[in-house]
Amino acid sequence: MAVENGKAVEHESALRDLEAINEDINIIVEQLVDEEAALHAKYELKKAPLYKKRQDVVANIPKFWLTCLEKHPIITSLIEMEDAEAIAYLESIEIERSTETPINYKVVFVFGENPYFAQRKLVKEFDFSNKGDVKVTNHEIKWKADKDLTASAKNAKAGKEEASDDSDQFSENEEASFFCWFDDENGSELADLIANDLFPNAGMYYAGTINSDDEDELAEFELGDSEGEDNDGSEGEAEDAPTSKRAKHD
Repeated sequence: MAVENGKAVEHESALRDLEAINEDINIIVEQLVDEEAALHAKYELKKAPLYKKRQDVVANIPKFWLTCLEKHPIITSLIEMEDAEAIAYLESIEIERSTETPINYKVVFVFGENPYFAQRKLVKEFDFSNKGDVKVTNHEIKWKADKDLTASAKNAKAGKEEASDDSDQFSENEEASFFCWFDDENGSELADLIANDLFPNAGMYYAGTINSDDEDELAEFELGDSEGEDNDGSEGEAEDAPTSKRAKHD
């Protein structure tokens, strides 16, 4: 019995030692992830002149960015049919990175003259300087009269808040417009897809030449439900992007 108890103690001690080692390994892995993200952002900034040349070329391709968004295996599920009609006026997507801290950036959708927005640019800013405390700054969309595609989602959210003080922003509304993301206090996951996948690989998404292995990897990526309080246009903590589903349209 004493021998068995001794072995049990040794086993538990070994498990504690193994857990401690795994924790140390995870610390190094997290450092690697952070350094890879910083290095990636640094080289994305270096590619900015090439992205400008690319935009000069694709400006002559009708609905280039709408096509890219619709061919992205995840983002396409967030675009409703009415969204696509508005996005058809999208002339360019820009990722404006901070020269001092390239991991921080603005996602900018630039539109031509259209019946939906009073302004040409829709902007959402992300500050990843403090790990675990991502800050988001939203810029209000100035919708033209009777063209607010986010109105139904806002009304649904308002009704839910009357029934409960613990409601999620847009997350329960499967018909939420893609443009709800610009008002959401969260959205860092979708921002990551746009800034670090769709934008740099836009040419391949448009041509349909994205590597199948990459698509398999993206298929495992799930946008979580968004949480947060009412958006007042100020900075808030970013978590997940709003989810939405639609039927594929022509």
